[in-house]
Amino acid sequence: MAGLLHDRYFEYAPDQAWDLMTGAPVSSLVTSEPEGPSSAALIELFEHGVEGAPRWIVADATAAEWVEQSRVAASEARRRGYVAIGLHVFLRARRLLADDVRTRAIVLIAQPDASFEKLRLALLHAAAISPRPHVLLSLSRQNGRRASPRWHAAEARAVYGPGRSAAATRPGLSSEVMRLMERMKSAPELVHRGRHASAERLLREVASALVRRQAAAQAAAAYIALGELQLERGKAIAAESTFDEAAAQAEGSDLGLVVAARIWQAAARTDAGQLVAAESLCRAVLATCPSDAEERPRAEATLGRAMLWQGRTTDACALSFVRSGASAPFVSATGIRLLVEAGDLFEAGQRARELLNRSGDGDPTSRVIGLAAHLRVLLAVGDLTLAEEQLRALAAAARAARLPLRLARMRLEWSRALRRAGRTREAESVLLALSRMRSGLPPLLRSSIERDTRGQLSPSASRTLRTAAPAGLSAVALAQAGGAVELVTIAQREQDDGEALKQIADYVCRHTAATRVEFWTADAGPATAVVTSGAGLPTRLGLRVLEAGTLVGPEVVESGCEIGAPVRLGSRLIGALTVRWSADRTSPGDAPSLLTLAAAVASPRLDSLTHTARQVAQASTAVPDLVGVSAAIADVRRAVVRAATAPFSVLIEGESGVGKELVARAIHHLGPRRDRRFCDVNCAALPDDLFESELFGHARGAFTGAVSDRAGLVEEADGGTLFLDEVADLSPRAQAKLLRVVQQHEVRRIGETFSRTVDVRFVSAANRDLRAEGEEGRFRQDLRYRLDVIRIRIPPLKERPEDIPLLARHFWTAATARVNTHATLSHGVLASLTRYHWPGNVRELQNVMAALAVEAPARGVVRASLLPAIVTGAHAVTSGRLSEARLQWERRFVEVALARAGGNRTRAARDLGLTRQGVLKVLERLGML
Repeated sequence: MAGLLHDRYFEYAPDQAWDLMTGAPVSSLVTSEPEGPSSAALIELFEHGVEGAPRWIVADATAAEWVEQSRVAASEARRRGYVAIGLHVFLRARRLLADDVRTRAIVLIAQPDASFEKLRLALLHAAAISPRPHVLLSLSRQNGRRASPRWHAAEARAVYGPGRSAAATRPGLSSEVMRLMERMKSAPELVHRGRHASAERLLREVASALVRRQAAAQAAAAYIALGELQLERGKAIAAESTFDEAAAQAEGSDLGLVVAARIWQAAARTDAGQLVAAESLCRAVLATCPSDAEERPRAEATLGRAMLWQGRTTDACALSFVRSGASAPFVSATGIRLLVEAGDLFEAGQRARELLNRSGDGDPTSRVIGLAAHLRVLLAVGDLTLAEEQLRALAAAARAARLPLRLARMRLEWSRALRRAGRTREAESVLLALSRMRSGLPPLLRSSIERDTRGQLSPSASRTLRTAAPAGLSAVALAQAGGAVELVTIAQREQDDGEALKQIADYVCRHTAATRVEFWTADAGPATAVVTSGAGLPTRLGLRVLEAGTLVGPEVVESGCEIGAPVRLGSRLIGALTVRWSADRTSPGDAPSLLTLAAAVASPRLDSLTHTARQVAQASTAVPDLVGVSAAIADVRRAVVRAATAPFSVLIEGESGVGKELVARAIHHLGPRRDRRFCDVNCAALPDDLFESELFGHARGAFTGAVSDRAGLVEEADGGTLFLDEVADLSPRAQAKLLRVVQQHEVRRIGETFSRTVDVRFVSAANRDLRAEGEEGRFRQDLRYRLDVIRIRIPPLKERPEDIPLLARHFWTAATARVNTHATLSHGVLASLTRYHWPGNVRELQNVMAALAVEAPARGVVRASLLPAIVTGAHAVTSGRLSEARLQWERRFVEVALARAGGNRTRAARDLGLTRQGVLKVLERLGML
């Protein structure tokens, strides 16, 4: 039995579990550990996927090991709800499988010899089907491998090298295809003349003709041009389908066109409001493109735009293209927008001027993009005069280039700047003009205009907008300030230290997209994690942070990345905060600052938690006779330790048989009076004529039979403790005599004329509520006030059934040692004991176990049939009437809920789905108050 783990209503062994309420085995509760670090890291990847973030994971293994690795991967993936598909099968049948796997996450398992192009295509197609956290598993191509198989995120350039486009080897084009390509060049001229519908019809006809002539790459280019035109006309949903068709046409001819089509498809999804789906496509492109690929800046810019619309400004500003100074107009303009959001207005202004100078009088679209970027900087600075001039120039350029959507977006920004400046009438005029054209706008822009319009028309919302943050205050700064406020609010709102730390860890886990966050402490023992959020693999940096006392990381560990920050309170190092990301994730750029902030906010709570833990540990070892694992008995242990060191009177309340005298003796032995006497008296067993003589003593000849002087129990306990058991049963006359002794600390023996000073600590016990007794007039209130200074309530055994198995084994060990029996208790016996309500409490349980030891065989297993009938039949329905049977069932159900909550009615109400008042009404109806 030494290896058993106890948990309220279940008991676990290494290979089996039992329900202590029924005694039935529950094998499903026992789960095996992962087979090794490689499998554990793989499980972590499957369990912590994020919507919109497909992963490409490679295994450092030999080809022979890859067979076993892929088998384990498929098995673990299916257990966690993934659809495991071979990569070659997916590429051949992806259109047939699309509807079936649209709502499921896919695990693509590649063959050892799969080409780089096929791997890229598979992940891109999976991300296009749905934004689920798909996983591509492949074998590393690196020469040499680690000592043991290991999973890690793919680095396309390092692992596979740049792929060769199939377009480089395509054969010469036929004259018919060349004619169609020349015809496609007339589409921009039609757009410039304002004939967008004609241009769209022309591109569609050309693309269809090229498909019929099997010119796949040229058809893909035509579809991309058509999708761009649809996107500029506000047809985001139609454009998304067009770009998907372009990717399908380019699949077997030009991988570069596939990537370009997917990036444009992500832009269309952003305009359509499908932000997570757009992010999924961009991340798939970034996961499969080498670091120097020309597609990366545009993919990052499209990803940054999608993240910005999601409100994830900090993550978007951390993308590498923002500081790279890319030359493409769209990429540069998006980088300028993110610099403005980050508060770097000087750098944003320089970039905007450079972009404006590069655009010049060349491409009209580039000119519009440059003017819009410069206008955004002016709005952020708050120079509305120059911004208004720039807006007029932008309007003229947008009309000339036939780009009304870009002008509409900047007019929306202009209306917001007017609101911030208090010019609400002008802002309302601009919004009303935009609202009249919203039917032709893409869904995302339309919803933004409608939201701002509702705010403008609402007086309360107008007042809020007028007091909004001033222009130039960055969204990153606002997000960081909001994060600090939220963390402080969490730390101050929660009453329980552990719950506060758990919510702080949840906040860090949520805002860093981590798989696990842990608070570590080395207080009074080895370094251990005391609070955990997330279900990833445990972190490893806790001990190092506690030893170094400084920030550690980001550091690459086995199949992941970790950062650790010290938790200090004043000059004391009290713990560490560690964060882990799985192999498919990277730590955000602001993760160290967020961890440092969270560690500072959490430090008082962690210090309080460790202090409480020290008290609990001291209490659990200081009172070893108080057996139990329930929260209620742990509270009693802590109360005993606190009361032992205080010099005041103690009142112990509880039903008969709960162990009040045991608690009283523990208070004495843990206190400073432990070396003096502990005297006890049962007040209920003393008649009035003997009470005074027993407690106060008598002089020789004071009454018949007083043949010598005798000291009373009060004098004998001088310097020690006097335990008054069942003090509520004292008569009024005895209460009056006891009051003077307690108040004056003086005792006068019967027959003497002088008083003796005593120093006694009074510990009283009662099986009834002394407050109610005092209100009813059966107990003196002034005496109660002097005895009831420190109150300790011992809950009955029925309120803590999780303690019954431990108590039963404790008493069984003691009883079998006395009768020389070596039998063991079966789980059926423990189940029957747990179900019984024990009106006699611990004393009754002790007697039952003693009787069972006598009845038990010398060896073997003790069956439940040897228990008394009153114990084994306690849970049976004792009435044939349905209403009474229902009441019995409800009473038992509520008793179990109270037991699980450790007697806490508020927690039990939450578990039962009731309010505290509702639970009180139920308890009153069932007669349990």
